[in-house]
Amino acid sequence: MGTLVAHPSIIVLVHLGVVLLHGSAHRQLGVDLELWQTVFVWVVILVGPLVALAMINLPGQRRKGFCLLLATMAGSLLFGVYFHFVGESFDHVSHREHSMWGTTFTATAVLLAVVEAVGCWIGFRGLRANS
Repeated sequence: MGTLVAHPSIIVLVHLGVVLLHGSAHRQLGVDLELWQTVFVWVVILVGPLVALAMINLPGQRRKGFCLLLATMAGSLLFGVYFHFVGESFDHVSHREHSMWGTTFTATAVLLAVVEAVGCWIGFRGLRANS
């Protein structure tokens, strides 16, 4: 089980780093979120995976932790894909100018989708291994 626990640690820390960089791009470009979106980002995208990781490493909480990891990564993935690539909003990557922060915004939006998809896979694998 050691390697299965190591993967969530890696993906959650990489996710956190990319989220923080993407958030910096949001601020630099003046891409503001609505209140409900900000709450979602803080609860599901930022805090949720960290809580899941803590639970995965607690005896007797591993299965719940993997379930939370899967749920938060899936929620993050759906939120990000919709607002960055599907829905017409100021948060859509097509509205970014060709600048350092615009490129950072787009690159981190793509990277978040990849990392969150991998996070879903790890959460699912963890649930299967702990059933």
